[in-house]
This record gives sequence, structure tokens and C-alpha cells, in this order.
Amino acid sequence: MAADQFILSLCLILFFGKLFGSLFKYFGLPAVVGEILAGLVLGPTLFNLVLPHPTLAVLAELGVILLLFSIGCETSIKRLHQAGGRAAKVAVAGILAPAIVIGLSSALYLTDSLFTAVYLGCALTATSIGISLRVLNQAKQAQTSVGNIILGAAVIDDIAGVILLSVLFNFASHGALDITSTLLLIAKVGLFLFIAPPLARALLYLARAIKPVADKSGYEVIIAMVLICFFAWLAHAFGAPALLGGFAVGMALSRQFVSPINHYLVNPFNFTHKMEQSTKALVDVFAPIFFVYVGISLDLSQLDYSLGGILLLVWLSILAIFSKLIAGWFAAKAWRTKVVVGSAMVPRGEVGLVFAELGLQMNIIDSKLFTELVVIIAITTLIGPMLLKWSLKRLPHTQPS
Repeated sequence: MAADQFILSLCLILFFGKLFGSLFKYFGLPAVVGEILAGLVLGPTLFNLVLPHPTLAVLAELGVILLLFSIGCETSIKRLHQAGGRAAKVAVAGILAPAIVIGLSSALYLTDSLFTAVYLGCALTATSIGISLRVLNQAKQAQTSVGNIILGAAVIDDIAGVILLSVLFNFASHGALDITSTLLLIAKVGLFLFIAPPLARALLYLARAIKPVADKSGYEVIIAMVLICFFAWLAHAFGAPALLGGFAVGMALSRQFVSPINHYLVNPFNFTHKMEQSTKALVDVFAPIFFVYVGISLDLSQLDYSLGGILLLVWLSILAIFSKLIAGWFAAKAWRTKVVVGSAMVPRGEVGLVFAELGLQMNIIDSKLFTELVVIIAITTLIGPMLLKWSLKRLPHTQPS
């Protein structure tokens, strides 16, 4: 890509991404959907101002790594412990139900490839922490027992989603599913998630120790990017997607992350807080590039606009919503609480879009299936917060736990 074309493309992506994202937020809708819409406007679907290109794809991948870093910063192992078995039951149901229901439906109606059908099912397993957390915070329910169950289940969902992505990524790379190599990969990913955050935190101590006293050059943000890039490379060396490295560094910075090893590495909060704050601007710049690029990669002309095609897309979207609502059944005895938890699990958002983009890049799904998957994710991302807001209004006032 020529330099002038790259600069203009980046200018348009950042401007329209911010414009559409802000408009959607203003109307109480997820900014993610607005950013995808911005990509549709810029890309081949409408005005053809920006075309998919490997250079832009690299920027989008960096945006994903930074996005998973920010999710890692919000990950709370303490919340998982507080929520206990109920969060685990909700998470397992929220993983199995969409994987089985969407996988079977995809095998019957969308594709002849069993692996592609499994991939589509797995792509819709992970709940968007950010979207549900925003709604819970607005309703002042994030620190309640219900909030703990939701966030605990969402954390398990995301970790399981990343592990699933690693396994499927490995399968697509080697063209075969060997049980031994798959179990070895899961063990390697688990080992990486176990040792990477404490190792990153140990490196934080070293970085803090060697920081010049009078340094005013943005030391914290540079160290954060060095660690994110290093652990992204390390995750790739372990056979996992690079985005797992960003997630691990985010957990290292999180005040709420604990592990047996981290017990001896207390979070140097003043330093990590500065790092987290200084990287927010980077996340705000690069994460929307990914979502806009997803929209640019879409080709809505490939959708089947016949009555049967539209009904199939609506049916799959309904299945995607109800397969997550079912998970709320395991949250509590009160039906209102079940509905709240189930509604919070509906929006797929970021991780689902990561699945979609990687699936397209690895030729697991074609451009038509990619478009259909992103449309389903966008529908769940819009419907989920609306359902959650509606159900929270019917929830009895709960004291913070």
C-alpha cells in the first residue's frame, strides 16, 4: 500500500470510527456496532473508499491484542471465587448451548464442512464483558451478587473462548485434529495463562526499579507496549494466538488478579495504575481500527436476500440469543435473576468478532459465512444490552456484595 493511500485510509478509519461509535453511544447503543457500520460505509459495501489490505489487517490485529489487554485488566479471579459454582454453571451452559445449537444448525443449513460448523458454533460462545459491564455499572449492579455471577461467568467464557480459539487455530494450521497434539496445546495454553501474568508482573518490578527518577517521556506506556508485544510473541511461540499475550499482560496489571505465584508479587499499584491509564489512549485508537476493519471486510451483497435466506439469518440470531438466555437458568432460584443473568450473557461483541476475522484469514469460513456471522454477532450485541436494561428494571433492589 502506498504511503499516501495508507495515511488517507487510516484518517478515514479513525474519523468515521469515532463519529459512528460516538453516535451509537449517544443513543445508548454499543459503540462496537457503530464502528462496524462505519466500516460498511467506507468499504466495498457502500462507498468503496477503503479496501481490505494486509497493511490495514496488521493494524487491526494490533488493535485486537490491545483490546484483549484491556479485557485482561478487567479480569477478576476474586470475582470468580466470590461467584462460586453458580458462575461456573452459567459459564459452562453459556459455552455448550451456543456451541451445540449453532454448530448443529450451521451443519444443517450453512455449510457442508463439519469443522466450519464447529467453528461457527464456538465463535458464538464468548460473552462481551465490556458491553454487559457498562450496563451493570449504569444500573449500579456491578458489585452485587448478581453482578459477580455475570462477571465471573463472562471471565470464564472469555478464557474458554481464547482456549477454543487456540485449539481451532492449531487445527486450521495443521489440517488435522490429533487428540494428543490438541491436549498438548490446551496444556501449553493453560501453562502460558498460569505463568505469563506472574512473569509479566515480575518484569513490572524490574521496569519500575530501573525507571529514571526524573523521567517525563511516557515511560509507563512504552513499557506496557514492550510487554504486550513481547508476550504476544511468546503466546505465538506457545502455539496460541498472539492476542493471548495481550490478555496475559492485562491480567498482570489487574489489581484483582491473584494466583499462587502472584501471592509473592504484590501489585505495585502506583506504577501499574499509571501504565493502565497511559495505555487507555492506545486502546481507544487501535481497538476501533479492528472493528471498522471488520466492517470494511464485510460484503453485504453476498447475503442471501431471498425470504428463505432472511428467515434463516433471523432464526440463527434467535438461536444465538436464546442459547445464552438458557445459561441464566443456573444462576439462581428467582426467575427475575435468571433473566438478568441470561440477558447479560447474550452480547458477543469483541471476542466473537476476533473469531470471525481469524476464521476469514485462515480460510476456515468464506466471505459469505463471515458476513452472516458478523451480522448475527451485531444483532446479539444490540439486543443483549436492551434485554439486560429491561430485566434489571424488574430486579428487586440488591445490596452490594
